[in-house]
Amino acid sequence: MIGAIYDEEAKRIIAILKGFVCSWNRCTFCCFYEEAAKSFDDLILTAKEIIPRIEGLMNEKLVDRISFFNGGSFFELPLGIIYDLSKVTNKKIVEIESRPEFLSKDSISHLYHVLKPSKLIIRIGFESIYDDIRNHLLNKGITDSEVKRIAELRDYVKNKSDDSIEFIAYVLFGLKGIDEKSVIMSVREFNKIFDGVIAVKYKRYHEWMPKGVGVSKELLEFLRINCLDVDLTESDIWKLNNQP
Repeated sequence: MIGAIYDEEAKRIIAILKGFVCSWNRCTFCCFYEEAAKSFDDLILTAKEIIPRIEGLMNEKLVDRISFFNGGSFFELPLGIIYDLSKVTNKKIVEIESRPEFLSKDSISHLYHVLKPSKLIIRIGFESIYDDIRNHLLNKGITDSEVKRIAELRDYVKNKSDDSIEFIAYVLFGLKGIDEKSVIMSVREFNKIFDGVIAVKYKRYHEWMPKGVGVSKELLEFLRINCLDVDLTESDIWKLNNQP
């Protein structure tokens, strides 16, 4: 889904932008490249259509936060679009997604000063604390040393920003090969080194993608208690174009 919708319960706008195909684009469980922009003009045009929708929702609704998704890392968006988005981010809680390789002291500082949010929340798709799951099953291309680097970066940034910047880890569950014990351990370990965890249930879009598995009530209860959010991937924002 490309567009902007209002989340009444959270008082937030969810803005789904087009981006170029993710620079990594090798994760076994992801097919968001299907919604990627076909050209630079396509990307710019979509952003220019969505920003007025965001402004319209802000005029109509009480908005505390804006969550941006672009099928890849927010830092991969053209700088001009990021500056355009700054028209709607001032003094709002702003959530973005990024792969670790785009995160540094300089990149985060620059983005924070452009967007001028009340708080910047960076969501990172580590998916699992276990290297074999993360890199062999899911092909994330994120080493243990990179997880450690981001945890250390988080500590540095938190100390410098008076807690106005947070790092959130995604943990994936419901995919064949990711056992529930590993999910629980991932949540516990990521909670120790980051500012929280969002658990995301695997959604299978195509037959060639990995198979999903059932999820126990016990795991769901654990996730609801220990995660900031449990996304069961049932809302319209998870629908890809041309899919029912």
